[in-house]
Amino acid sequence: MDREKILIFDMDGVVLDSEPLHQRAREMMYEKYGVKPLDCFPDPVGKSSRLFWETVADICGMAWDSKQMEDEQFSLVAEQVETGLVPVTEGLLEVLGQAEEEGIKTGLATSSDRAMVERVLRALGIIQHFDIIVTGDEVANKKPFPDVYERVLEIAGISPGRAAAVEDSSAGVEAAKNAGIYCYGYRNETSGEQNLEKADRVVGNLRDVGEFCTNSKS
Repeated sequence: MDREKILIFDMDGVVLDSEPLHQRAREMMYEKYGVKPLDCFPDPVGKSSRLFWETVADICGMAWDSKQMEDEQFSLVAEQVETGLVPVTEGLLEVLGQAEEEGIKTGLATSSDRAMVERVLRALGIIQHFDIIVTGDEVANKKPFPDVYERVLEIAGISPGRAAAVEDSSAGVEAAKNAGIYCYGYRNETSGEQNLEKADRVVGNLRDVGEFCTNSKS
């Protein structure tokens, strides 16, 4: 077994199909705060929700605390997970099982805040499958900056060349590559038209990521 490798997952859009949940949360907040969605709003997928709400406030002339808006959005997403039948992404449990069998560490690198991440992972019953979790509120810069990935590697004591990441957004792929990590671009239809051309390999099912585990002796 190779205990000096790590497979790192993004959460939203990879571990679970949460982008529709985030969109629903944003729609609920638009209605609550009287905001009309505009085409000039930034693409929120894979990026900082706090920055999204800061930009929306500037565009719409709203005065709100962007951190509180981010927290409200995350809470609404977690509520949807806890009250609805939201399954983990197809193939995820198989890959996590492969990693465990081969002694490969698993990590989670996400722009979301820890409180929401742990709440969602516990609701899904999978938090125990991740050896290392680093969240956006624990680093200086969120994706597309590499901070979350660099922190995961630092905690694990593993070099970038012994790691692989799974991302569904252009910002996430950029973050992984900026950290020097091999990146699987996961094509998730609900994540929108994401540019994954910088990924080392694009896959349509997480089971394909299992090759990193089966090639663990390399």
